[in-house]
Order: sequence, then structure tokens, then C-alpha cells
Amino acid sequence: MANEKVSTSGPAIQQMVDPIEGLVGKLKFHENAFPSFTKSLIHGETKYITWDFSEAKFKTLELLQITDVQWGHICCKRERVIEYRDWVLTKPNRYMIWTGDNIDSATMQSKGTTWENTGTPQQQLFEFVKLWAPARHRILGYVGGNHERRCLTTFGDLGITIAALLRIPYSRGKQLIDIKFGKHEPFQISQWHGVGGARTFGTVAQVLMRFASEGDSQLYLMGHLHKPMIIPFWKERRGVNGIRSVKTIAALGSSFLENWGSYGEVAGYTAGDVLMPRCVLDVDGGWEVTLR
Repeated sequence: MANEKVSTSGPAIQQMVDPIEGLVGKLKFHENAFPSFTKSLIHGETKYITWDFSEAKFKTLELLQITDVQWGHICCKRERVIEYRDWVLTKPNRYMIWTGDNIDSATMQSKGTTWENTGTPQQQLFEFVKLWAPARHRILGYVGGNHERRCLTTFGDLGITIAALLRIPYSRGKQLIDIKFGKHEPFQISQWHGVGGARTFGTVAQVLMRFASEGDSQLYLMGHLHKPMIIPFWKERRGVNGIRSVKTIAALGSSFLENWGSYGEVAGYTAGDVLMPRCVLDVDGGWEVTLR
């Protein structure tokens, strides 16, 4: 039987520690280095946008997917989130595309439990914005996920607030991005968070390929299923000189959530570490996709 009192000297691990009034009060933003042009705006959401890197001096342009961060969950690998942010900022030719579930935002009405969160959805949102503010000028597009929509019945889509604070283009559904860089005139990207509860490689690939079968993009980015994957294939296109085959890649990032001890373990997700698709565009028109 304990015979003395034991008190903690500080907050529990990962608990919110910043005062609420200071979460966004001192944010410092860098302006975009290259111009963008919105081609389709529906209900205030950016569905189609073009980024012009024609005046860029670098020989390659790196596009990193960031997905399923789930900031605010007690099992979020916070140090890996910071690692990826800082890696992007290390080189001027590195940019990001966000595919949703940026914060966990558990509520009394959502799946899971609020006991697995380090703060309220609003606290998570503001802390996440503060974390990414130094890199907001490297974010080319953002689509929301089911975790941003957890507060729809009480507050609204949290992705809209994140995008408004960081001043980045947002869509709660799909988003098309054109990149003008070197001989890429343009390089075409489609992104969507994803749906469903697929677990095996085959069923995950089916969801990813169903999305990639739509539209005329070269790169398709998806998240949600926490299973990193790259699928290369070819699409037939009519051209001036006949039929041509267009190189196409569908890619899916994993998650920044530790599987063991989280709902991922309970739901049957495969344990693993962070792997995010990275697309490298060469100024001469070549391109490749790897996992980082």
C-alpha cells in the first residue's frame, strides 16, 4: 500500500502545452515563390489549380505526399511529422501535396474514443497549423479526409479552417493539380483521400486503381488505407500521330500513426512505419515515383 503522495511535475506525454491564445497568434508565413491559377472553384473549394514553375532555376522538382498525420492522437509519431516537414524545407525544390486526415479530431459522436486524443479537435487544429506554418508556402494542394469531417454535425469541416489559416487551396473531395515545369506542359495530378476499410494488398489496390481509372492525370495520390503502395500502368490516348501510351502511376501513402496501441491495431491494419510517395519531375520531361 502506498504511503506517500506522488505528483507529476508537468503535463503528460504529448498533452497540449501551449496556451490557447498563443497557438496562432504569432504565426509567420512565407509567401509563395511561384504563381498559381485557380481553374475551378465550387462553393469556395479549389477543385482544379495550376502551379507555374516555368521560372524555376532548379533541375528537378520534388513533390511529396503527406497523408494521414492524425495529429492529436496519442499514437501520432510526432517526431516523424517534424522530420518530414524539415526535410521538405531543407531544399528549395521540395513541395508537398496533402491528402487528408491531418488531425485526429475524435468527438463523442465519432468512431473511437476521445480518451485517445491529446486535446479537443480545435486545440489539435490550431497546434497543427502552428506546426506547419513555416512550410505553408510549400503546400500545393489539400484534400480533406474523414477525420477532418468528424466534426461536420457539430462544427463543420475542420479542413476548411486549416486551409483558411494556412492560406492553401482546399477541397473536401477531389482536387486536380497541373504543374508547369521544364518540358512538363503540364504534369497532371489527381488527389483524393479515399474511402472504405480494405486491408489486403489486393483490396487496397482495387480501391486505388478504381480512383486512378478516372480522368486523364499522370499521377494519382490517395491515402486513408494506411498501406503504402505504388502501381505503374499505361493509359491509351488518341493523338495527332495515332494512338499513344501515357505513363501513369497510382500511389498511396501510409500513416504517421503508430499501429500498436491505436485503433489501427484493433481494426486490423498492418503495422509499419511511415512511407510517403515522392514524385520527382526532371526538367527534361522525365519523372519517377518512389517511397520515402
